[in-house]
Amino acid sequence: MPDRPDEDAERLLRVIEAAWHQAQQDWRDDMAGRFDRVHWAPVIAESRLYLRALRECLDIMNTAERDTDF
Repeated sequence: MPDRPDEDAERLLRVIEAAWHQAQQDWRDDMAGRFDRVHWAPVIAESRLYLRALRECLDIMNTAERDTDF
C-alpha cells in the first residue's frame, strides 16, 4: 500500500525542521530571530494544522471505504 500523503508530508516537515535547526547554529543575529518569528513559526504552525485536517479527512475516507466494502 502506498504511503499516505499526511505521513509523507510529516516526514518532509521533520526534514525541513532539522535543516532550520542546523541553520540556526550559524545564523544567530536579529534577522534570524525575526525570520523565525515572522516567517518560520507561522508556516510550521499552519503546516501542522493542515496535516492534522488532512489526517482526519483521510481517516474518515478510509473508514467510509472500509464500511462500504462488499
